[in-house]
Amino acid sequence: YTAPHRKACRAVAFSADGRSCATGCLDGTIKILDCARMRTCAASTEGTLGRMRVTDEELSKPIVRVLQDHLLGVSCLAFHPTNPTLFSGSADKAVKIFDLTRPPGHKKAFSTLQDVHAVRCLNLHPCGDFLFVGTNHQAVRVYDLQTLKCFTAFDQAQHHGGAINDIRSTSDGRVFASASADGSISMWDAVSCRLINRLPKAHIGTGVTSVRWSRGLRYLVSSGCDGRSRLWDMRMGTELFSMGFGPAVSEFSTAVLASGERYTASATSNARLSDVALFDALTGSTIFMKLGLHAMPVRALEASPVDNTLISGCDDHNARFFAIEERNA
Repeated sequence: YTAPHRKACRAVAFSADGRSCATGCLDGTIKILDCARMRTCAASTEGTLGRMRVTDEELSKPIVRVLQDHLLGVSCLAFHPTNPTLFSGSADKAVKIFDLTRPPGHKKAFSTLQDVHAVRCLNLHPCGDFLFVGTNHQAVRVYDLQTLKCFTAFDQAQHHGGAINDIRSTSDGRVFASASADGSISMWDAVSCRLINRLPKAHIGTGVTSVRWSRGLRYLVSSGCDGRSRLWDMRMGTELFSMGFGPAVSEFSTAVLASGERYTASATSNARLSDVALFDALTGSTIFMKLGLHAMPVRALEASPVDNTLISGCDDHNARFFAIEERNA
């Protein structure tokens, strides 16, 4: 299923139950999509029973609501783990909080967290009481969602040396990792905001653009501006292997664990490789160099927490919802 946007789609997110996903666009709009309806739409256009023509009305059915409260493009999205609430960050230096129980006509946020730097990434603590925010500034922000107070690491020497591109909390909520343009990955105690460990020059000195924890908390997948994705053993703090091909330079890249962590799906900004690639998560071997869905760079990629589906946001003004099919040899 393809959801059209007016401008490039730069942010995507799944809800914790996998039933909904959100896409954010450079024009400041956010679309909430129903995953079950997208599957129905895709089934009606494909397969032996598929119809060649599907009406525009049917194609728009999966779009549950459209939100618009940002002045500039949406850069990141995150669903609350338990409540029907969506958080969005933007280059307009604000984090907006939307209540998804309101009638679909309500397009504005009910609360705003204003920063002085452009917001680059968001992640919610699994308990739902704290929000981690990364901006163009080198300090990670932690917001208490009960009081909306902001906290950062007390020791300034522990802060990154550049903008923060991604933040991810472990599923048990004890630790969170931050990826920075300074080329390092930092592990933090989620309670005290103290630095636990740092992987300097994780991607041969280039900026790190995304991080993802495995469910077992032992492994971390990172991707960076060297156009590669790397799997780390976090008990040892060592790299196990890298995944990727083509030129070792890219403006950005992202990698996610998909299909119950059997695969690693990655995307980079390299023009010749501007598509989603699929790797074996156990060995790092290439399964698909290109899935053949995108002709322009994929800026956002996220895997469903419950099944084998992925959603991607692309510079061709589209968000695509697709599944990784198992093929028996």
